[in-house]
Amino acid sequence: MELFTRETAGNYNSDHYANNDHKYTKEIQEVRKEIRNLDQETKKDGGVFECKSMLNDFM
Repeated sequence: MELFTRETAGNYNSDHYANNDHKYTKEIQEVRKEIRNLDQETKKDGGVFECKSMLNDFM
């Protein structure tokens, strides 16, 4: 599954908490985990992670 799609970007932005991952399929859980890792790395460096803007860059 692709990392940045309308579905995954919207999904992560609307509910980014790891404790809610059990509500989703295994495939979506893996994508959410990867996006969450990117989000945390970006915030650690002082940046802001924007899933929707990254999605727009790919389209």
